[in-house]
Amino acid sequence: MQVLIDRMDHLGNGIGNINDKIIFVKGALPGETVDVTITKDKKSYMEGTINAFLYKSSKRVEPFCKYFGICGGCSLCHLNYENTLEYKKERVKNILSKYDIPDINVIKNENDLYYRNKIELKIVGGKLGFYEKRTHNLIEIEECKITKKSINKAFKFVKNMKLKNAKVTIRANYNDEILVIIDSKEKPVILNPEDYKTIGIVLNDKCIYGQDNFIEKINNLFFTVSYNSFFQVNNYINSILFNLIKENIVGKTVLDLYSGVGTLSIVASKVVDKVYSIEVIQNAVKNSLINAKINKCDNINFILGKVEDKIGFINDKIDTVIVDPARAGLDKKTTEVINKLSPQRIIYVSCDTQSLSNNLIDLANYEIKKLYILDMFSYTYHIECFCILDRKIYK
Repeated sequence: MQVLIDRMDHLGNGIGNINDKIIFVKGALPGETVDVTITKDKKSYMEGTINAFLYKSSKRVEPFCKYFGICGGCSLCHLNYENTLEYKKERVKNILSKYDIPDINVIKNENDLYYRNKIELKIVGGKLGFYEKRTHNLIEIEECKITKKSINKAFKFVKNMKLKNAKVTIRANYNDEILVIIDSKEKPVILNPEDYKTIGIVLNDKCIYGQDNFIEKINNLFFTVSYNSFFQVNNYINSILFNLIKENIVGKTVLDLYSGVGTLSIVASKVVDKVYSIEVIQNAVKNSLINAKINKCDNINFILGKVEDKIGFINDKIDTVIVDPARAGLDKKTTEVINKLSPQRIIYVSCDTQSLSNNLIDLANYEIKKLYILDMFSYTYHIECFCILDRKIYK
């Protein structure tokens, strides 16, 4: 069956119409005509797979990854890099179309390949790889081209552990030192860890080799990062993020929510008098305390707990609120307290534009002054937005 693709969805799938019903076609681009096999036919939509291209888009390129289309990772590597940025910019415009938004500044990734400092893998039947999208079928991989080369090198180290079934996370820092985090009922064989600059191995939340953290460096700041603490996956874009934070803070007192290991709190502390920092993961707060000492910051108040539980105890006058929430965005209780605190500015770092859009409804007293796309996740459909919200002035 033939279908003309006219747009792309938020997952990077092509969208067309057959008999006035939407069809989603994985791997198809706008402007292409494809012959498809219908794989799912629901009341309101269909899904199809490509049999043949009857007309190809001029924007199509040969995917750089041989696992494209099956591992579920780099859903945009059939586009050249510039076109992936155009796609993301249009998506943000569409999602935020009901708001008055300024021109979107797009910050490119310095290296669009081999940039990720973290990867999550599965071991099934002794084979290492990713699950095929929407299944538990393992796709065995030899290399992930968007992940740091030091991590790719460590695949051999993990394979030599002789694990049959496990979840494995590999993290690497600026110095290409490796942390391996394993969730498994089996005990790994550890062979020649020094060959891979392995600084630590954690099995089921217990360190069994070396240490359970490493030092990361961004913009001449140093951070202790525990194996289970959040840290942005792209060091170059993270350095840009730090600069944007410093440039856009107003006033003398900052509240940093979902603060992780204290990165943005520490950046903020260099340009203000006082910072309040709230984080729920205990190891991350421990890291934060160490990181504040490492970077000679004595004006940060670190608070352990859920943001929605602790934010109500802040009685100080807050000038700038920094939020970097999970994909679900801010809950109602948090937006209510932010509105009561009434800061002059909110800096919203968002990894889900739809959640950002939803939260803007509850932050109706604020308007978007600046909007950036930070290409944190090149060749994937994920988008990192940096949004400056200023309190509206009513005349």
